[in-house]
Amino acid sequence: MSIKMIITGGGTGGHIYPGLNIAFELKKRDSANGILFIGTKRGMESKLVPKEGFEFKAIKARGIQRKICLENIWAILIFLVSCLQAYKILRQFKPDLVIGTGGYVSGSVVLVASLMGITTFIHEQNVFPGITNRMLANRVKAVFLSFEESRRYFKGNSKIIFTGNPIGDKKVFLGEKREEVLKKFGLHSKKKTILVFGGSKGAATINRAVIESIKLVKAELLKNGWQVLMVSGNEDYYNCKKMAREIEMEGILAIEKYIYDMKMIYSVVNLAICRAGATTIAELCAFGLPSILIPYPWATHNHQEYNARILEKEGAAIVLLDKDLTKDRLAEKIIVLIKDEKKLEAMSSRSRGLGKTDANQVIVDLMLEYIPKNKLEKD
Repeated sequence: MSIKMIITGGGTGGHIYPGLNIAFELKKRDSANGILFIGTKRGMESKLVPKEGFEFKAIKARGIQRKICLENIWAILIFLVSCLQAYKILRQFKPDLVIGTGGYVSGSVVLVASLMGITTFIHEQNVFPGITNRMLANRVKAVFLSFEESRRYFKGNSKIIFTGNPIGDKKVFLGEKREEVLKKFGLHSKKKTILVFGGSKGAATINRAVIESIKLVKAELLKNGWQVLMVSGNEDYYNCKKMAREIEMEGILAIEKYIYDMKMIYSVVNLAICRAGATTIAELCAFGLPSILIPYPWATHNHQEYNARILEKEGAAIVLLDKDLTKDRLAEKIIVLIKDEKKLEAMSSRSRGLGKTDANQVIVDLMLEYIPKNKLEKD
């Protein structure tokens, strides 16, 4: 007999993609399994989830400020409304399992589900957990972690299990021919490639610093057989193209607005310059990519720097803080890496050693342990 699961979380891709990958794994086990996502209309989930073919329902949700202010009165009222909305959806859908993947929208759904006696779980993507997950930890059957280092931030009786971050099946992309993938973007198949991206919405500060630093290291890139693929984000695309034209980057730099199948790109590049979101970190490690990480400075609790420092400590990445990001400093770090093949290989090996590629299967296996065997075995 099939089972029904609710997945809740959103706001950013870092909360949405782990949920989607869990959903894909559950559907792979049995196409009749029912999956419902709960998020907000304003979050990226309202577009990404239906695009992947899953049912989506929206509730109201708003974050609470970490200070005493009038806005929090409104946020509390919205939270109470969201609890009522979650209760109605839960009663109607009757899920066997509920998992929250972070973001304030997951708070009311997981809380209400636990009060209704439904088996609930949470997944924490970052080293430093969000306030929603820390508050929910005592109410769920298990807390799944992307980083072992997160364990110390959770107190209580719930099971704390290091599973890794669900990133999907990378094997699908490993069959792609490098030449064909690079050709799609007008890149040379024989050159080594640096991938630059700032997350699902791009990062203008990284884009500018990279283009300006490429101007400084252009001769070294050509001499050592390197090229650059930049995923600029929609908003910064035309500015980046204009900058690249002004400093004659033809044949060295290719710029794309957005690449939907990023894992296809990970499988053919040699170095990444990017932010340090949890999903990005998990994917870099799964593909054994060395990286220059530039943590997003305004991330809640500075969690991206916590993520990045783990890779730096293990020798898998170089960390450059946003406040220190200049064309000269970035150019320095790029030159060090493109001229030292042994260092790149060592970083790649250490990155791969941190990767967990079976998180989807592990999480679904653990959740299904809470389903009575007689239900799973029924035809």
